[in-house]
Amino acid sequence: MKSIGKIAINILIILTLIFASCISFNNEVSSKEFINSREHFSGVVIRVVDGDTVYVRSDNVDYNIRLLGVDTPETYQKNNPKEYYIDYNSPISDLDYLKLWGYKVTNYTRDNIENKNVIVVFDRNSPKIDRYGRHLAYIYVDNENFNQNLIKHGFARVYVSDFELKEKFLEDEKNAKNKRIGLWAYKNN
Repeated sequence: MKSIGKIAINILIILTLIFASCISFNNEVSSKEFINSREHFSGVVIRVVDGDTVYVRSDNVDYNIRLLGVDTPETYQKNNPKEYYIDYNSPISDLDYLKLWGYKVTNYTRDNIENKNVIVVFDRNSPKIDRYGRHLAYIYVDNENFNQNLIKHGFARVYVSDFELKEKFLEDEKNAKNKRIGLWAYKNN
């Protein structure tokens, strides 16, 4: 009887490991499928302007990329506290706090993607170029969506516009706010 129980436990462990590896594999495949089913190009991030704007060099051409779907606090311009609500009634009203987070996210972006090989992916729903001539795109590093990473880690808010991953980004922002991650740890006095 004891050996049947041990066999059942071993089978359960093996099935759990197989299932877990399938989930991990499917997540990786879905990122690759997302990238490959959209217009994209690869390059190297040669300059970080701020938390949500970078330059990518591809085939000796430099592209000014505005990270799609995210907005990070400004470092060069005045921040609008009405853009950063922790919850329905609580804007982040301290402009110095927002500017500090602008510097933090710029450094985070620099540390994580500057001089790295990336894939620039265009969204099917969004325009490719904004009114300032910047390309609107997702940046993928090692199969991970860096734009979404900024939202998950509380470095950015969702810039609400028409883009394919908007619902995922909004869910990640809600989670970061609820857990008071990153800039969402702010407390109004």
